[in-house]
Amino acid sequence: MQFEMTNVDKIYQSSEENVVYGAKNINLHIEAGDFSALVGPSGSGKTTLLNLIAGLLLPTNGTLKHGGKDITSFSLEERTQHRLDYMGFIFQDYQLLPVLTSAENIEFPLQLKGFSDKEIKERVAWSLKQVGLENLGKRFPKQLSGGQQQRVSIARAIAGKPQLILADEPTANLDSKTAQEIIELFKKLNHDFKLTFIFSTHDQRLIDQVRTVRYIKDGSITETRTNNV
Repeated sequence: MQFEMTNVDKIYQSSEENVVYGAKNINLHIEAGDFSALVGPSGSGKTTLLNLIAGLLLPTNGTLKHGGKDITSFSLEERTQHRLDYMGFIFQDYQLLPVLTSAENIEFPLQLKGFSDKEIKERVAWSLKQVGLENLGKRFPKQLSGGQQQRVSIARAIAGKPQLILADEPTANLDSKTAQEIIELFKKLNHDFKLTFIFSTHDQRLIDQVRTVRYIKDGSITETRTNNV
């Protein structure tokens, strides 16, 4: 499923003297199965772009289309359902619920999607196997290493079998060895299941291994580079 932004601006604050752009004149086309990164310093607009792609924010100007559907015309409820149906999310700090086991953390969004108990059990087992944690479903987050917690968050993101994964600084809290293992896992999921990945990152290890790099400065895309990977 393709994703497109056309002439998108996001203005956070506006007055006659001052306009603050979170995103400025963004034109972005992401093909199904892409493996790409948004790169820039803190405050450059990376997270704003991810939130726009997710439909968590609406643009001040311009349009967002996902699979030909104009997300900007959706109601809040329609955008929420669209995220549940088509998107998965991975975060720098994992955002696992500490009172739930690994399996239960994966189950929670599947319950929101309305899957049957049987299908939830099957999807949890499948997703844990994909990330190499099939024997750790009963452990709580505090019983896992940082790398294992990130694998659980990846399992949670893919369990609903989305078409697009948005990952905000997913390797920032990991040591070099663990980060590379997580990057290899992302690459495998992209290859095996044609999952589209969009990363927000300043981690050079990840930047070097994506196919498309888009550099962000002051809310604008200043350069697009293709890696030979």
